[in-house]
Parts: sequence; structure tokens; C-alpha cells
Amino acid sequence: MPTLAAFLNFVAATALLMAACYGLREFWVRALPGKVVAYLAAPGVALHELSHALACLLTGAKVHSITLFRADGSGEVKHSPSKLRYVGDVIIALAPLAGATLALWGLGVLLETPLNFYSVRAKEVTPDQIVFVAQLLSIVVDDIGLAFSSAVWSDWRTYVFLYLAFCITLAMAPSRQDLKNCTVGLLIVCGIALIVHLVVDVLLKARSDGPVFQFVARLLAYFHYPLAIAAISAILCAIVFVIGLPFRGRRRRR
Repeated sequence: MPTLAAFLNFVAATALLMAACYGLREFWVRALPGKVVAYLAAPGVALHELSHALACLLTGAKVHSITLFRADGSGEVKHSPSKLRYVGDVIIALAPLAGATLALWGLGVLLETPLNFYSVRAKEVTPDQIVFVAQLLSIVVDDIGLAFSSAVWSDWRTYVFLYLAFCITLAMAPSRQDLKNCTVGLLIVCGIALIVHLVVDVLLKARSDGPVFQFVARLLAYFHYPLAIAAISAILCAIVFVIGLPFRGRRRRR
């Protein structure tokens, strides 16, 4: 069942990335004041909204207005319905995940920072979702080790990349409203995936060692890149939290 397996692997990787980003934001709000986090993450919020806007243009939705950043750390894109009804809603809602990943990759190339580790080392692919997630997390662990062992801490580009990684990962996940807007579309996409599975896997008897599945499976391995950057941001958050403990203790005593 290669088609269904590839779809479920994509769902698992996307859900894992979204959960990491949601958790990361909660951690940073505990490490720093919420308003400070909101302003520091402003470039990421702007990228989030621009990703929505680009997805609107690609799916035939007319953009009425764009708010790249508000003082509370939010933004907004007002647009007409997509010409690709339902499926277009999913593309628009999830666009920040793709936009942020491409931005992080582009920044790594542009800055030539040693923290940019987008060389996928997946040796095998699997139709099993649990094994796939385990492989993905294994690559992430390797990435973190590579990042810190090769980082040049005297190079300004390292700190620029770390800051941009921080603000982009904070804002890359779709908001609650985004998910609400694409609920029906997600159900329809799942239905389409089921139909394709029945046709390709059941009727045509496709196998998981076929070239198409192998290509898709290796492509999904690229999820390791934003996941690893989110993990590094979490490590930075832990450092900031520990450094700030004495100051938070003083506030409580007052």
C-alpha cells in the first residue's frame, strides 16, 4: 500500500512539525515575556502571512488586504474563496509550513552558515509510519550534533541564522483559524487519498519498492530540516530560561 503509506507518512511528519512549533512557542513564552517574544518573532509572522498571500495567488483567491504584524504578535490575510475550492483552502492554510521551510533553506544557502544541514542521509524508506517517524527523529538527532560540532561561534552569520531560525519556527505552524478554515478541505483531501489508494494500491497492485514511492519517501525525509531547526531553537530556549531564573525569582519576591 505505497500510496496510502506515503500519505500517512506525510500526515505524521506534518503533525510532528506542527506540534513541535506549537510547543516551541509555549516554551519561549515561559522563557521570555510574551510581548518580547511577539516582537522578536515579527519577521516570522510576516513570512507566515506572505506565505498565505502567495498561496492565495497560486490557487486563484483574490487578496483583499494583508496585515504582516500586529502588536500582539498576530497577522492577517483577508482574501476571497479559492478557485480550487476546499483543496485550495488546505494549500492556503498550510502554506506557512512550506514557506518557512524554504526560507530557512534559502537563508542557510545565502549565509553559508555551518548550521545549515539540509543534506538528507536517509538510507532506507519504509511504508511503516512508526519506523518512518523514528528514522526522521534519528536524522534530527544527527543534525543537532552536526550543527553544534561544526558551528563557528565567532562568525556573525551563525547568530543571524539562529535568530531567524527562532522567529521563523515560532510562526511557521498554521493558526487555529487556519485549521478551522481548511477543516472541510482536509476531509476531502483524505477522501481523495483514499480513492487514489484504492486505485493504485488495490487495483494496480503497486508496491512500496516502486520508483514513485521511493521518490516520495525520500522527499518526505526533508522534514528533518525544519524539525532539527525547531529542536535547536528549543535548546536555545532552555538556555535562555535557565539564565533568566534568577531574575524571575527576584520578581516573585517583590
